[in-house]
Amino acid sequence: MFGRYLVSVLLIALGIASPWLVKDWLEWRSEGGEKSGIYQKLSDFPQAWRARFQRELEPETTVAVAEHTSAEVDPYPLAERTMRFFEGFLPSRDSESVGLPSDPVVDSAESRLARVAAKEALVRADEALAALQLSVGDPVFLRLFKEENELEVWMRGEGDSHYTLYKVYRLQGWSGKLGPKLKEGDRQVPEGFYYVSVSRLRPETRHFLGVDLGFPNKYDTYHGRTGSGLMIHGGKNDTGAFVLSPGDMNEVYALSDAALQSGQRLFRVNVFPFRMTDKRMEQEWKKQPEWIDFWVNLKEGYDFFENANFPPDVSVNAGEYAFRFP
Repeated sequence: MFGRYLVSVLLIALGIASPWLVKDWLEWRSEGGEKSGIYQKLSDFPQAWRARFQRELEPETTVAVAEHTSAEVDPYPLAERTMRFFEGFLPSRDSESVGLPSDPVVDSAESRLARVAAKEALVRADEALAALQLSVGDPVFLRLFKEENELEVWMRGEGDSHYTLYKVYRLQGWSGKLGPKLKEGDRQVPEGFYYVSVSRLRPETRHFLGVDLGFPNKYDTYHGRTGSGLMIHGGKNDTGAFVLSPGDMNEVYALSDAALQSGQRLFRVNVFPFRMTDKRMEQEWKKQPEWIDFWVNLKEGYDFFENANFPPDVSVNAGEYAFRFP
């Protein structure tokens, strides 16, 4: 009895797969200029059958029916219907995974020690913050500059309408070269405007604490850029990441976490290839023309903050970043 069931299942699987197997084989044959008449016969079979049926009922409409069906009938209706059936059980390819962890969670002794060290970093930061009339839990804003190897932490004190520069941290390394990230596996870190919510903090990771940038954003998706798990983290490995020393990462992570825990819904992270002054842009005008339009768009956001001392609200309009005051 079991053998019969097994044979039945195999036959059903073969029946479902056969349209694709035949189609792939015929397409392979056609690529070498050896396309046989079998494909045409298979493609025309539904049309020929319908034309014959119509001819028996209405002989005078044979030509019109044949022309109509040849343009609209799928030569592999079984394959099409089977695919639609199985797609109903699969998650949508268009679904977004914003906020979901993209880095393996590892609750190691090292990561636990890192979290403790991050809390201790807040105690040491209190005095420096107080001198600037800032405090732990104030809203934060981060800017990164690849060429200068710098990460800036800006904070906004209670009642202030502007952000104050708290500290500039030296990047230990970053992955790739000047220019945006284009696809998964290109070992490049992105450039653009990103945000971090509490779900993008990585307290338990194979790295020494981490902050997921949330790549790709809407701009990246619009332009077909792919990738995941792009982070700021402490440690050594800079593949697909901006790397800080463990001590600096303790403080950046702790201040970011404290701001989110104190009510900041999200904080923004702006990533630039270099400090986008007019003079520096002129130097790149001829050196890297493939990115100049993209960088001009980034410069709009750079100039907004330079003039307002407040990070802009960023949206995407017709494939370009658009900026306005929040």
